[in-house]
Amino acid sequence: MGVLTRAASAACIALVAIGLASIRPAAAQEIQLKASLFVPPGNPLVRAMEKWAEEMKAKSNGRLIIKIFPAGQMGPPPRQFDLARTGVADIAVILHGSTPGRFPLTELTHVPGFVKGPYGSSLGVSEIAQEVLAPEYPGVKILNVIFLDTVIISRSEIANANSLKGKRVRAAGSVQSDVLEALGAVPTVVQPGDLNDALNKGMIEGVSTAYSAIESYKLDDVAKFVSEGDMGSVTFATVMNQAAYDALPPDLRRLIDESSGLASAKLFARIVTDDEIRLRENLLKRGVKISRLADDGALTQASQKILDLAIKKAEAKGLDARNVLKRMKAAVAKYADQH
Repeated sequence: MGVLTRAASAACIALVAIGLASIRPAAAQEIQLKASLFVPPGNPLVRAMEKWAEEMKAKSNGRLIIKIFPAGQMGPPPRQFDLARTGVADIAVILHGSTPGRFPLTELTHVPGFVKGPYGSSLGVSEIAQEVLAPEYPGVKILNVIFLDTVIISRSEIANANSLKGKRVRAAGSVQSDVLEALGAVPTVVQPGDLNDALNKGMIEGVSTAYSAIESYKLDDVAKFVSEGDMGSVTFATVMNQAAYDALPPDLRRLIDESSGLASAKLFARIVTDDEIRLRENLLKRGVKISRLADDGALTQASQKILDLAIKKAEAKGLDARNVLKRMKAAVAKYADQH
């Protein structure tokens, strides 16, 4: 074979190879999403996000990677929603209590008596959240809404409402402010990262929160008493930037859809609510006294008034609060026996 013939043959082979490559499916591109959380590593919300990230990576054959930024690396608690809304973060976990009044429909669920169990409430509200709560979450897709019972950790023992009178207590949201006021306390806004210092310096006497926050922010280093009771709930939501979701290939959007709502709540709420039990036991072992807040009727009598006020605040923003509340109550009742 002559030199020219060999060269022509090599050129043909190269052209065939190029042609074959052009009809083969291109290697799937890895897509990375940034998830922002304000809580530190080890917090159950971070562990839940890590578990979900593992599932998304496995189910997408390594194509969908969720990179987690805990401890407020991308912004403090009040900014979490806007991080996701503006696309600075693709996903964020928000604490509704860090921006009192911004989510009035969601805060309807903070009223004492709404939650019949944190796990079941998380399932019920998450299942319909995107449908009924979307008006107050512009620019994002709601993946879940997670509930926890509220407790008060304090520097001195709180036996009943009289023990709270005149004491400054950090409130976990606008409805929580109304609850504390009904108990005679002076509600105060303090962001999670500042709670330990505020307690230590005596700026506040107690904190209305969940057990996970007591652990994450080491509140029991400076406060040794916890009061339990139906004082309403603390809620978190995991949200995803709508544009980031829309930009995903169809199969990955479907994967997100399949792991949102009820499915997402089952994963997140299971980890978070189970951890509350474990963390409570840890506090007892560390010498924290946990007691039941004696109900002298003040809170029971005030609950309807608190709810009416929350409804008015939501309606003042043009939101259909009564209908949304009715639907959320029905959704929670559906899962009331799940713990």
